[in-house]
Amino acid sequence: MLSKWIVLIIGTSFCLLSGCSEQIMKVAENNSGGNCTKEEIVIEGYGDKGKRLSNCFVEYPGEATRQDKSYYIVEDICGQFTSEFVGKVLGRTILRKEKSNISDIFACSYFWNERNEYVSLVLDYQKAEIQKAGQEALGRSVKEESEIPMKNMVVYQENGLINTIYLILGENKFISVERSSSAGLDSRDLINFAVKLAKEIKNYK
Repeated sequence: MLSKWIVLIIGTSFCLLSGCSEQIMKVAENNSGGNCTKEEIVIEGYGDKGKRLSNCFVEYPGEATRQDKSYYIVEDICGQFTSEFVGKVLGRTILRKEKSNISDIFACSYFWNERNEYVSLVLDYQKAEIQKAGQEALGRSVKEESEIPMKNMVVYQENGLINTIYLILGENKFISVERSSSAGLDSRDLINFAVKLAKEIKNYK
């Protein structure tokens, strides 16, 4: 807890000196501890309200009306996987998040410092087997890690480091966990993140 406050104080001081945006300041403040208030929230572009859960994850409106009554991971990754939610799962204070600027890539990157160190969540609509074949063609090995509590594929590079983790949501849908090369996250950090993330989203499709 002490280290979290130190990071927050340093990050806030940096913003005061360098003129960070109000949004970044607010994200740092919201990540300072405690759970989110469980409540309905207004989501831009939706007529009905969404539900922000106590873990800060957002369930989008209308998703429970499908035949199987399941909630779904939606294409607005930055909106559904809030900075607070990712920060708690990752164990770091998220200073800012960035949506992909390419319209057909549904991704969000979460930064915890000003050195552009980040982790990304990417939603894709493809068969996981296609990704597996492509990774193996690059000389990488792919295996399922039993400690991750949902169907998954973990891609290992030739040097033994993890390249990507795929959390499989359905036959033609998965979300991948990626990171910047300078993120300072080793393979154990990534597995731990995937385990915690999977615990939170394993019942979504």
